[in-house]
Amino acid sequence: MRLYLLRHGEPQPEGKDPERRLTSRGRLDIATIGRFLEQNSLYIPEIWHSEKARVRETAEIVAQSVGTTMLLEKPGLAPLDPVGPIRGDMSAREDDVMLVGHLPFLPLLANLLLGVPAETDIFRFKTGEIACLERDGERCWRLLFSIYPRLLE
Repeated sequence: MRLYLLRHGEPQPEGKDPERRLTSRGRLDIATIGRFLEQNSLYIPEIWHSEKARVRETAEIVAQSVGTTMLLEKPGLAPLDPVGPIRGDMSAREDDVMLVGHLPFLPLLANLLLGVPAETDIFRFKTGEIACLERDGERCWRLLFSIYPRLLE
């Protein structure tokens, strides 16, 4: 089972857009990630995202690129939500899934799955950054890749 962790694209400043939708640069970065996934034939059957506009937009752009029709707004993916419940969901899953979310949630989840201390700075999760983890058996996770969109330009 593969788990794709994607931080939303660059959002508008709150003063300009209270919903903080994506900037044009944010949309471009996420489209770049979508092309990377498509070019590498990475199919993702389900994409889960939080309720925030910037995260929903990010999920929609990636879904279009990889042909995902199952977009689900899931509780428990907000920035300060505990990562334990999502870890439990991932332990029970067989199919690949992408979680589109925020800081500090995504790096905390990645660290928990990889068995490193929460404060370890393995992932910075810049806007638009994606990491792919793979579960080998029931509990052992390993990092397959992590990439930032501007590295792909």
